[in-house]
Parts: sequence; structure tokens; C-alpha cells
Amino acid sequence: MSTSAYAFTTLQRHSVCSEGETPVSTEVVTHTSIIDRYYECFNERRFQDAAALFADDAQIEFSPGTPWCGPAGYVRFAETWTTAFPDATFAIESVSWRSETVCEVYLRASGKHTGTFHFGRFRFQPTWATAVLHVRELLDVQNGRITASMVSLDFNNLVRQLALIDYEDVLARLERIAALRDELNAATTDEARRDVTGRLGNELDSARKALRPHFSW
Repeated sequence: MSTSAYAFTTLQRHSVCSEGETPVSTEVVTHTSIIDRYYECFNERRFQDAAALFADDAQIEFSPGTPWCGPAGYVRFAETWTTAFPDATFAIESVSWRSETVCEVYLRASGKHTGTFHFGRFRFQPTWATAVLHVRELLDVQNGRITASMVSLDFNNLVRQLALIDYEDVLARLERIAALRDELNAATTDEARRDVTGRLGNELDSARKALRPHFSW
């Protein structure tokens, strides 16, 4: 169901209010149409039209620790997605209004992962697979403009789908770590132990990178 249909259904439900019921305000309905347009613009790659919906000082939070601002910030957000997923689309799963200006939107983001996905300090190299990610976006809409956007992802789901682990490399490193364990156990001098532990540290670091390829170490 589109957000416009959602608002219309809610409005119909409250068109005749019994005592104690609160009708949906026209402001919420207007803001809902803005949200509809917002996602339509992304799916149709009309980024400048979507950017025009943002206030100049709008705060946009997507990548952890990297806040963006205003229309230019939205364009960066959109390009982050489409660089990694050129055919990405956002499908609305549910919309909940928390107040007359703040709504919570749950989305299904899908697309073929053909480019590097930058998410804060994480880097997900192309898997060439079609991913379906769960996205939650909080939007604050005031006076016909989006004044704040906070996007969050199911990170565990993100890692499961996009982290490419070379299991043969991991197994080979574990074999070398096991051999170094035996070598360390057999070492009899401090100099020999230091030599082994230095090499062991390098192998452990490499194994960690192999297991967590999305970290930008």
C-alpha cells in the first residue's frame, strides 16, 4: 500500500468520529504525499527533485558518524546507494506517524550489488548478487519540507548478504596459526618466542581481515 493510500484509509476511518476519537489532521495527509513523492523520486532517479524536498539545513544521518546536510546531503545519500546498487529501489512496507510531523517508515531496499557499498567505516565489495535489505527511516516533515532524516539498517542482515569471505584463505591461515602455535610451544629461548609471536601476530591480523572483509582496517 502506498503512503497516500495509507493516509486515505486512515482518513476514511476517522471521517465520522465517535466521542474520544482524534481525526487525522490535514497536515499529516499533506506530509504523507511528500513522503510518497520522496521515494518515487529515488526509484525514478530524480535525485534533484527529491533533494528539493529537503530544507537547506536538514540533518541527514545514514553512515555512522557521517552526518550530511540539506539537499546536497540527500544527493550524496542517493548516490551512495546507486553506486553500489545501480538498480536499487525502495519499497514501502509500513508507515507509522509518531506525531504530526515525525513518521517512521519501514522499507525493503533491493538491487544488484555491483559496486562498493560505503557504510561509515565499512566497505562492502561487489558480490554481484541481488540483495534485499531492511531499512528504517525516521523523517521529520515541517512546513512542506523534510527537516531531518535518520536511516538505519539491519546490520547483521547487511553483513550476511554483502560480506564476501574467502573461506579457503581463512582455513589456510588457521593452518599457519596452528603451526605457529606448535612452533611457539617448542621454542626454548626468549628470542625464539619473540620471533614466533611476531609472525603469529601478523597471521592473526590477516585472519581477522579475512573474516571481516567489510572493515576498513
